[in-house]
Amino acid sequence: MKLKSILTLGICGLLTGCGSSMKIDDFSNTTPEFIPQKYFNGPMTAYGIVKDRDGKIIRRFKGKLVGSWDKNGVGTLDEKFVYDDGETQTRVWTLTPTGEKTFTGTAGDIVGEAQMIAKGNTVMIDYTMRVPYNKSTIDINVRDWLHLQEDGVILNHSKMKKFGFEVGELVITIIKDFPADAMD
Repeated sequence: MKLKSILTLGICGLLTGCGSSMKIDDFSNTTPEFIPQKYFNGPMTAYGIVKDRDGKIIRRFKGKLVGSWDKNGVGTLDEKFVYDDGETQTRVWTLTPTGEKTFTGTAGDIVGEAQMIAKGNTVMIDYTMRVPYNKSTIDINVRDWLHLQEDGVILNHSKMKKFGFEVGELVITIIKDFPADAMD
């Protein structure tokens, strides 16, 4: 009986996922409304961890992000990260509007274009990232979920997959930086 149950669960997982996975439409009526042009404008600080496929934390990092938007509605998000081992990384995103609350994103280590959709309090970004691996590189598929909270903090969780299998996860908190005089 036990083997039959395990096989049934395994087949169910392969064929259907055994239930629904999170979809961007799940957040259509949530608040506060996440407007990328508003939130990704100005300085932000990010704190994050990287987990391996077993859920073990393998890296920690802090990031400084600065966003801006031009008169045509194209955004730039300049990200600078410092990892706990001293490694630094810079990524500069260009976010181009493609419709109401949809964008394409490009950056130096992104393969092709990222697809970004905002609904309710959530932004979902799908992309393929090229990462260093054993003196070469590999391409990892990433789905970012960014959830705006009432106090302006973003909770970001990302799944990283290769050949459909989860190989890692990112968990990040992003906080808007306020001018020093805003605290007075």
